[in-house]
Amino acid sequence: MFSTLRTRFGIPGVISVIALVFAMLGGAYAASNGSGPLASSSAKHHKRHNNKSKAGKRGPRGPKGATGATGPAGPAGPAGPAGAKGDNGSNGSNGSDGSNGTSATTAAYSGEECENGGIEVNSASPTAYVCNGENGQTGFTETLPSGKSETGTWTVGGSAFAPISFSIPLSASVPAHFLTYEDASTAECPGSWEEPAAAKGNLCIYATASEANVLSKMWDPETETIGHTGKTGGVMQFTGTGINYGTWVVTAP
Repeated sequence: MFSTLRTRFGIPGVISVIALVFAMLGGAYAASNGSGPLASSSAKHHKRHNNKSKAGKRGPRGPKGATGATGPAGPAGPAGPAGAKGDNGSNGSNGSDGSNGTSATTAAYSGEECENGGIEVNSASPTAYVCNGENGQTGFTETLPSGKSETGTWTVGGSAFAPISFSIPLSASVPAHFLTYEDASTAECPGSWEEPAAAKGNLCIYATASEANVLSKMWDPETETIGHTGKTGGVMQFTGTGINYGTWVVTAP
């Protein structure tokens, strides 16, 4: 290797290369030991930089921030122990005696008081009245009152007559209407065989069954007027071989 360098650079060139290598090695050693002008200058620069990095004087306190949202409610705490039983209160004073009530028989009054007489009761409270009832009708009624109703049942088998008899007579004859269990109610007969009903001044006959027999006619036995009933009842005539039955209701005119 040395002979090669000598051949290429000559003796002076070889000496120059060796001197350059030692110079480089010496500089590296001085830098690693921190000595020499370069190391001293670097240390001073580092010291000045550290002095500049020290914290400055603390500034004033900033303003108070906004209040945060309320947090969720915590769980209920356990029930506390029962308190001690209190002392009994003192007895109250006795009240004064009340006044005795009085009563007296009264004559007839109008308005809100007794129309047919009664008893007037006076006490510390407002006056009260025990009124007599209205005079009722005595004895057997001669005819069914207007607008009142009476009901009954009927049945017939085969070709036969079926009477309708009123327990309380009517004051006059009324028209009669016959409805099978398939017929709809009417203004004169708004009910059914289960709940028979008749408008004022009408007899309504409701059939609950009809087996091979039909109503041929109905009449007033007193005047023989077809389609009407007399004051005490009426007669229905059926034809056929079956059985028919039901309910009836009459409302006095």
